[in-house]
Amino acid sequence: MGMSEKDEIAVSKTLTAQEQAAWDAKAKVRVLLNLWDLGGGKMMVKKGDLTKRIVRTNETSVRYQGVLGELQETGAIVYSLVNRVTLVELSARGKEVLAAGLKSKDSLFEFDGSQIGTRLGNALLKWLRYEDSLASVDVEKGKGDVGAIASYNDFKSV
Repeated sequence: MGMSEKDEIAVSKTLTAQEQAAWDAKAKVRVLLNLWDLGGGKMMVKKGDLTKRIVRTNETSVRYQGVLGELQETGAIVYSLVNRVTLVELSARGKEVLAAGLKSKDSLFEFDGSQIGTRLGNALLKWLRYEDSLASVDVEKGKGDVGAIASYNDFKSV
């Protein structure tokens, strides 16, 4: 008797401490990337809108409470109550955590499974293009070409 797909999926949902830590690390980056995408990196977003974006198939929002709590404690996200609606904002610290989570060679972030959601993939592309445009602006703001250097004293000042 062969094993059906149902039997394979019915694996225990309990994660080891190491698996939970890895899941949390990946979830933090996903949450921050989605928040950055929804708010354009500078606007507050309704918590419900963020929750809809981050909760994946076969997951519930309860699974993200710990991750959201940690992001709030570290100052990566900031909650506000406006007209009885909870809003979430990505802070400057959150943008740093997001950049580290996406760029650091030590980051645990990767896409799980064999498919990724279009919105998350597009959010990542948008973020990369945005970061790339910032880098090119920084290069343009540099000292640039100072022309010919007439003397050693002129050279020292460059």
